[in-house]
Amino acid sequence: TVATGITENSFASSINLFPNPATDKLTIALGSNYKNAKITIADITGKVIYTTIATDPDSYREQMIEVNTDDFKAGTYVVQILTSDFIATKKLVVEK
Repeated sequence: TVATGITENSFASSINLFPNPATDKLTIALGSNYKNAKITIADITGKVIYTTIATDPDSYREQMIEVNTDDFKAGTYVVQILTSDFIATKKLVVEK
């Protein structure tokens, strides 16, 4: 059997970053199917500039994390969401 495609991880596709590009604030919508998640934002050199842990207060409700991006320099960043089951990576652009 030969693989002919890649199935996208449903956890990764349920995560949304907005607005993207961001200026002063970023919202990370984790969806409702996550467990405890560690969110890390790094610049393109790999330097971590933001990290937080999102806990699961209400598993039926979508979790929103707000990040103040005022102190971020303009550029491209990598947002990584890590749970016990999945790792999702998203690209973030910050404009000033």
